[in-house]
Amino acid sequence: MKTTLLHIFRNSPMGRENLMQSAYFCKQQFGLSLAVYIPETIQFGMEFGGNPVTIQLDGSYVAYPTTAREHAENVLADYGSANQFFVPNERLSGTMPLLPNDWAMMACPRVISEQSARIGLGHLGPKVRSLVKQATFPVFIPSMLFKPWTNVTAFFGGSELGATVVKEGMAVARLARVPFVIHTQLNGITKKECEKSLSAAGILGAVSGGDVEWRLYDHGTLEENLYDVPHDSLIVVGAAGHRLISELVFGSKLETIQATLPNPMVIVGPDCRTLWDGETLG
Repeated sequence: MKTTLLHIFRNSPMGRENLMQSAYFCKQQFGLSLAVYIPETIQFGMEFGGNPVTIQLDGSYVAYPTTAREHAENVLADYGSANQFFVPNERLSGTMPLLPNDWAMMACPRVISEQSARIGLGHLGPKVRSLVKQATFPVFIPSMLFKPWTNVTAFFGGSELGATVVKEGMAVARLARVPFVIHTQLNGITKKECEKSLSAAGILGAVSGGDVEWRLYDHGTLEENLYDVPHDSLIVVGAAGHRLISELVFGSKLETIQATLPNPMVIVGPDCRTLWDGETLG
């Protein structure tokens, strides 16, 4: 499972676009396969750290079940054979499907239900925050429409998690053999402090080796400088937090990024195992 991206399929035009992006992501990453789960119910479970978590889908995920498999197969036909349909054989609380938790990544479309007691897949609200906080894998957020990406941009602000984000972005770019860019807004931190963080993570040499473009901004605002992010870039960004549940995980910088950029993005949480850890995939 640690070399597989999990995609929850929704049988709709939007779901088609999302699946195309997951399939394209796996095609770009040599050695990363795709597992497609067609849900039969609007709930399924996962366990993180021994704690069971209920993930809530909206009704569109179980609509039109008679054509779901055919539609998904038609999409996957264009992306090679490293794809599979995942059928859970374990149950949580009797009838609820229990999915494994050791995926390399999980796709999470931007649609959500706001029931406070459950995780919902989708738009960057409290339930996705909770998923990112607990998951041991990064979460892939597709854009509204499929568009090939030809480079990777990682956001780095000098923190330990930010260095992990750089690792993830660098691994994705290496596996896809596309250019890699680091975007740093120097608000309250210096380049020297950022270099210290990268050095502690063991990647300063790789960043300084000439194959990485590091863009540092000591002027303007983050939102203003987001205009420089390429329109065809995959975004990699971190999410961490320690405040109340309503603010947990997603800080103001990430909210600004996701609200401003239409690009697909990979969100790295505090407990993530990244693709960098498994670079032997390529």
